[in-house]
Amino acid sequence: MRYYLVALFDDESYKNLNPIQRNLSKKYRANRNSPIPYIPIEALENPNLDKLDLVVEKILKPYKIFTVEVSNIACISEVNKTLNIKIEDIGYIKRLNRLMNDTLKLHGFNIRNYNNNDLNMHIALANLNYVAKDFKKSDDDNFSSTFNTLYVNRIELWKISNNKKETLIKSYKLKEKF
Repeated sequence: MRYYLVALFDDESYKNLNPIQRNLSKKYRANRNSPIPYIPIEALENPNLDKLDLVVEKILKPYKIFTVEVSNIACISEVNKTLNIKIEDIGYIKRLNRLMNDTLKLHGFNIRNYNNNDLNMHIALANLNYVAKDFKKSDDDNFSSTFNTLYVNRIELWKISNNKKETLIKSYKLKEKF
């Protein structure tokens, strides 16, 4: 079974993302029942959940709520079949991603590299059932947005299934900034 570590946003950030997600999903004919927008951090194959819980809690203990800067570029990942928004300033989230990757590998977890160094990190907005040929031709698509900063306030462990109640395995809250 494959599990995912994902970064999630606060309520205000979701209010800003919701109209963009709706418009881009309609434009690209994406699945309407997609999960809430998230930043994929790691994908793990058949982990020992008790050991994983201890390691992730230890990694996230010093981390506080942080921001990510969003660009106005939407893209499609053919490999993951997702509709994404690129992240502009990836310093803090990339450092967290690298730390998680290195530490989980050190503890013997089977990790599927989700964010390679040559690929930009992104926010997954929607799942695509198929990628149409006309969408493959245009790699990136610009859209207008009135915001550019989102606040990440928690990391969650997901198991993707058809039942939404079974998706969330564990949630890890980040410390308050103040």
